[in-house]
Amino acid sequence: MPRFAPLAPADLPEFAAALAAIRADHGYIPNSFLTLGHHPAFLRATDALAGALWYDDRLPQPIRRLTGFAFSWFSGAMYSAAHLAHGAEELGLSSAKLQAVDDWETAPVYSPAERAVLRLCRNAARMPGEVGDADMAALRAHFPAPQILLIVGLICWHAFLNRWNDMAATTLEAAPRQTAETLLAPMGWTLHPHA
Repeated sequence: MPRFAPLAPADLPEFAAALAAIRADHGYIPNSFLTLGHHPAFLRATDALAGALWYDDRLPQPIRRLTGFAFSWFSGAMYSAAHLAHGAEELGLSSAKLQAVDDWETAPVYSPAERAVLRLCRNAARMPGEVGDADMAALRAHFPAPQILLIVGLICWHAFLNRWNDMAATTLEAAPRQTAETLLAPMGWTLHPHA
């Protein structure tokens, strides 16, 4: 049961355009945004970060999606992992790459650049964080500075969303739930506490 009931989109007229864009992008409006609407400044800030990080084409969509998915997966944030797995293939990130995330160091589906991103995500997800100079040097071997800033920003943005949704026990919507039950459950994905 969610700890904060999602608002109806009609309850958030200030965000009508943003919610319409999210619906067009996802095919539905994630309940996370509808719960953030209880504090409009949170939703405004999240929308601004989404615009700055998620929709910046300087970083290819498959890398953006892999960054968010891997960081969420390594953090144990199943709501976000389900969201990022849903639609990933249509955006150029194969299900094979999602399913191999736990074996990122040896799985042949990843390029050296993707391995550098995955290492950063794994180390950032650990508590306390284990990101070191070697992780950033590995990224610099494959990505220019503006892309590295976006990768780090995406991890930080997802850290907020992951914690928000886990603490709020945000209800997972039907479409990402079906994807997760099919694609991620064999890897250990579980719905709790997002039923």
